[in-house]
Amino acid sequence: MVSLEPITVDNFEECIRLTLTEPQREFIASNAYSLCEAYALTNHELYTPMPFAIYHEDRMVGFVMAIYQPQDANDPEDDEDVYYLARIMIDQAYQGRGYGKAALQQMIELIKTFPHGAATCIVLSSNPENQPAYSLFKSLGFREMGIIDSGGDNYLRLDL
Repeated sequence: MVSLEPITVDNFEECIRLTLTEPQREFIASNAYSLCEAYALTNHELYTPMPFAIYHEDRMVGFVMAIYQPQDANDPEDDEDVYYLARIMIDQAYQGRGYGKAALQQMIELIKTFPHGAATCIVLSSNPENQPAYSLFKSLGFREMGIIDSGGDNYLRLDL
């Protein structure tokens, strides 16, 4: 059984110790960076971070974070409220067991409850060269938006 649990003072160090394979490190920010980003976003007037540890039974196996991003009235190109899936990672010792898919399905279901506000979709960016992650996103219904960032990541969306 996979569950999502809040990052707390009791588990953040364990989260920081989770690791990726060497090739994956070029595609995914470290959990330490992600937790710093989540903390910084708590001071942003619009964005709300949602960082969670991924557990299988009582063992932490990964990390996932979404960010609620409502429309910014000061940005004319910002035309919808979204949840941005900023990170998902499974520790290299636990990969290939379906934990990432189960956790992502749970995160999608959580987002569909609109815990921080309504939204039209979930958006993420992923590099197609990170084939396991890219395939996972596509298998759960995310579709390419036709937007590629300067780092070669494609933006994908899942309509809610």
